[in-house]
Amino acid sequence: FGGASLLALTAMQSVPTVEPGEPMLRASRGSRALRIAPMLALLVGAGLFFSRPAEPPPSDIKLAIGKPFVQGIISLFDMKVDNILLQKPESQWSHFAVGMLAFDLLIDIHMELLFFGAQATLASAEIDLLFRGERFGTLSTRPCPLGGGGKIKTQMAGQLVVDQLDVFQKIARAVVHEDEFTVELFSVVTVELRGTDNGCILRKDMCKTIGSARIPGVTFAKSVVLKGAQGFSVEMGALKLIDLPATEPAGKALISVDAKVTNPSSFELHDLDVFSIDIYTDDSWPKTERPAAESLGVKFAEVNTEAGFSLGKGESEWFAVQGFLSVPEREYDLVKTADVLNHFLTSRPTPLIASIAGSSQPFFSAAAKGAALRAFLPGMKHDFGGDTNIVVRAYIDLDVPVAVASLLNPLTGTTLHQYLYVALSNPFDATLYVCGLEAEVMFNGAHVGQVSLPQLTLEQAIVLPPSERGFLTPNAYPIELHATELPSLLQLLHDIAPQPAGKGVAYVDLNARIHARVGGAEPILVYKQVNVSAQLKQFSGLP
Repeated sequence: FGGASLLALTAMQSVPTVEPGEPMLRASRGSRALRIAPMLALLVGAGLFFSRPAEPPPSDIKLAIGKPFVQGIISLFDMKVDNILLQKPESQWSHFAVGMLAFDLLIDIHMELLFFGAQATLASAEIDLLFRGERFGTLSTRPCPLGGGGKIKTQMAGQLVVDQLDVFQKIARAVVHEDEFTVELFSVVTVELRGTDNGCILRKDMCKTIGSARIPGVTFAKSVVLKGAQGFSVEMGALKLIDLPATEPAGKALISVDAKVTNPSSFELHDLDVFSIDIYTDDSWPKTERPAAESLGVKFAEVNTEAGFSLGKGESEWFAVQGFLSVPEREYDLVKTADVLNHFLTSRPTPLIASIAGSSQPFFSAAAKGAALRAFLPGMKHDFGGDTNIVVRAYIDLDVPVAVASLLNPLTGTTLHQYLYVALSNPFDATLYVCGLEAEVMFNGAHVGQVSLPQLTLEQAIVLPPSERGFLTPNAYPIELHATELPSLLQLLHDIAPQPAGKGVAYVDLNARIHARVGGAEPILVYKQVNVSAQLKQFSGLP
């Protein structure tokens, strides 16, 4: 088996190459075996060739057969990506100034190669990156060690420069929402080989050659499958409202929510820095058939992450987002915002959508802006008094025997007009301004009356400091008791009568509409006030 026949055999073998833009098809096992066979023949021939003393030195042989041999190895292996670490470079503003984005990447990869017979390195390269046939940028890599072949784990480091923002945003959406997706890499690279006398530090059976060779013009074309984040699985903690210093009453309050994110993707995102997030109601709930980005309802809050925010793989630690309620002064928007607070106050989870508004890092801002993630805001916990009522007690100014006689007299009608005082609580950690209240009074499931507080201006509003418990209104307000369900109303009057004639107290539910202002917004809080105690004022100890 002479040198001439070896070179002839080498020249006859087709070397798989892929030009930019061509689809990259995965070889079947049969075709792969046909490809590997010539490579093995080359290895055997090279070994025989080296053993002949009259032939040219090994370095000349490698130069003659190196490129087809290396090209075959590079073309045949599959590259698997374990992790991609993104972090900001020392400077990215020169790229940003000309409409491009730059970020540093460190890619953990593993692969299985045919043996080179030397220590191989993939030289620095400019690799074109494509997503579904569209190019979006260039990865400028540093030298990447390939070892001597076989099963290896290595790292590919470099800088990603994005010059096609529209395509880049498509791949960013795939990272956020999809289970997995494919990215194509293409370049013409140089492979450096080092034998035993030029720094090969592999074990002896992997370093059988001597000398060194630099093999240019090797086509590097790979498709890599990457894992997406599947929506990131956002978990939210309880909503907190905290008063801020203000020069006017009912100013803005700080909104704070703790959150944690599960990231199952291939990407480890460092240096996200400050992320701005708009929080919307979910307009498609409860079906959620439409994507989150197409289901944005009413924006009711604007929040930011803390500076230096990063997101690793797996489940994150809890982190805080803070901002302000931001509700347009339109009735529809106020009603939708009230729905969120109503769910919150009645301890029910509320479906929300977090939409990324931007980032202080241009790279991530371009990638993530407009991405929308679904999440649930948990309901308020009953940390005080067992409930989240605003109306907690009612004191009715009423003479029970006279009231009963009036209700039983067909000439006096079926409605009693009385007055009552109410005790109010504030379930929020921010000042609550009560500007009005209408409520249907229910007893044992039956309608027995109607109570209303007049509409008040902000200057006249009842002011409840944070976590106020049982503030008694200084004024009495009208209540109507209706005899449409006479047995229920008579039972109510019997229960609130003082002992021993009655129990001294009864418990009613109020289907309430509370006109309020909190955190700079003016929602109408529509939710049931449960187990509100009702007593006779003259027997309550009140003046």
